[in-house]
Amino acid sequence: MIVMKFGGTSVGGAEQIKTVADIVKSYLNKKPVVVVSAVTKITDKLIELANTVSEGKGNEVLDSIKKIHYDIMEKLSLDKSLIIQDIEELSKMISKIKISKRVDNKLLDSIQSFGERMLSKIIAAQLNKINVKAQAFNSYDLGFVTTADFGNAEPLEKAFDSLNDNIKKLNVVPVITGFIGKTEQGEITTLGRGGSDYSAAVIGGAIDASEIQIWTDVDGIKSADPKIVSNAKTLEKVSFAEASEL
Repeated sequence: MIVMKFGGTSVGGAEQIKTVADIVKSYLNKKPVVVVSAVTKITDKLIELANTVSEGKGNEVLDSIKKIHYDIMEKLSLDKSLIIQDIEELSKMISKIKISKRVDNKLLDSIQSFGERMLSKIIAAQLNKINVKAQAFNSYDLGFVTTADFGNAEPLEKAFDSLNDNIKKLNVVPVITGFIGKTEQGEITTLGRGGSDYSAAVIGGAIDASEIQIWTDVDGIKSADPKIVSNAKTLEKVSFAEASEL
């Protein structure tokens, strides 16, 4: 089995999602487990939504989040009902914030989770459309249990056995939400920014994957930040120590 993680601009729109599905299909012989983050900039928009709603605003941000996902689904010819439940749940949560006018880290984690939850369903639907038997899963439904450090949670030791048992019994390509988990009390947590890569590593370790692939739309790791150094070169190989230092 291999873990294939897709995130950021590699899932930024309908065409990119089509490409992701085609890539996954090409690896079926390796029994892929797919991990996804949210559509580009959606996590930022969800945070903005939570903050603006607590200030008595936010309707435009919520409309923008819905429009981005509905536009993608329309271009992929997918039924919008796929994510209606998530949209309704998010809307109810926002309505409660309008009344309380406060957002804590626990509530913010729940709100941020919707990006991954919606995209996992969209990618699974696209895979099924190209005849790949796939199903979306929230990571916590497969046993991704974490500490209660909202905003920066860590997986518990018991998560590894649960993930291994639950994933290996599946007879579909699982499309799993990165970035999020749940406490033992059933409260949604996030692993912090960049948490989808971390989720992929945890899942890969749990199932003893032969390989963990982090897919992106850039060429790789460069010798320096190309935004600062114009002639930065792409490195063919990077040691673990170098990557850790970066």
